[in-house]
Amino acid sequence: MGTERKADAATTRAAWVEAARPRTLPLAASGSVIAAGVAAADGSFRPEVLALMLLVSVMLQVIANFADDYGDLAHGLDDESRVGPKRGLQRGIISPAEMRRALVAACAATLLLGCLLIYVSFSSGPALDAGALPAAAGFLALGIAAIAAAVLYTVGPHPYGYQGLGDFMSFLFFGIVAVVAGSFLHTHAFSAGALAAGVALGLPVAAVMNINNMRDALDDAAKGKRTVANRLYAAGARRGRRLGAGRSPEQIATLIVAAEQGPRAQGGRATGDLDRLTHVSGERAMRLYHAALIYASLALFCVALFLVCGPSLATCLGAAAVCLASTPLFGALSGVVRELDHTKLDRFMAPTSMGTVLIALVWAGACALI
Repeated sequence: MGTERKADAATTRAAWVEAARPRTLPLAASGSVIAAGVAAADGSFRPEVLALMLLVSVMLQVIANFADDYGDLAHGLDDESRVGPKRGLQRGIISPAEMRRALVAACAATLLLGCLLIYVSFSSGPALDAGALPAAAGFLALGIAAIAAAVLYTVGPHPYGYQGLGDFMSFLFFGIVAVVAGSFLHTHAFSAGALAAGVALGLPVAAVMNINNMRDALDDAAKGKRTVANRLYAAGARRGRRLGAGRSPEQIATLIVAAEQGPRAQGGRATGDLDRLTHVSGERAMRLYHAALIYASLALFCVALFLVCGPSLATCLGAAAVCLASTPLFGALSGVVRELDHTKLDRFMAPTSMGTVLIALVWAGACALI
């Protein structure tokens, strides 16, 4: 009996750890790292601000992960047809009431940490022209909005994640807000470099979410959940059907090979099936969007480095280091683009996330050293 209780406790702990999704947490913390890099280049880096920012950003991601599990189950998306792994709530290891309590506790803890961060930032550091109190009030409102955004992604009667806004909100809060607001907490000033770096980070953050949404694209669409991924799939599928209309099976087969292998495809075999062309065109549309996010991100990281550090040979070397650090990220991109079965894309989520984290660390390090 004692062994049985231990096994149950171990299973429950594992389910809670799984619900927190530890692999997503380093990516959430990347905004704090990049903000610290901006501050270091300005000579205003404050380690106590970085430490609190890391805690707040990780807690926000945990809230979003808990809310995602709770909301998807409540709205009927986590059923037997779901492509990904079964979650603790779905398996009944964690009850909905327990997850609600955990969400409330996580939100309260994050709010308290956020208040402490605001106090630490504005009780010392560079002087503010407009005064610390209005700035602190603005940051408190922003913190509450960030917590609300983390919860309302899938929770509530009208979750914005089901309307195709999940990618944008992740881009906004874990990219732009994390870097721009985070650097302000160090420096008490806004900068164009911080904005560029925030956009640069937000793009691969959205790409990580896009991989998850690509995996579930057709299943989500069938259940009424609209995402950028399944909207792109639908648009690509419509284009593929229009391209194939009235063509011979041989011509359709050529179009399928081109869609699967790119415009430079030479030869190859495919069946001249219009439904197949429609499907492949939909899959390709999702992957082109994903590739655009990654390429734009790297370009913006280099631009942001020059904005923050100024043009110099050292900055050029820093940009080269950032490009070199992007190798794992582009390796994951290659896998996403080549794997046309969206149900097998899970294995590229962690490499995309950790590749982005590596770029963030190298970028911030370059800022500190230049």
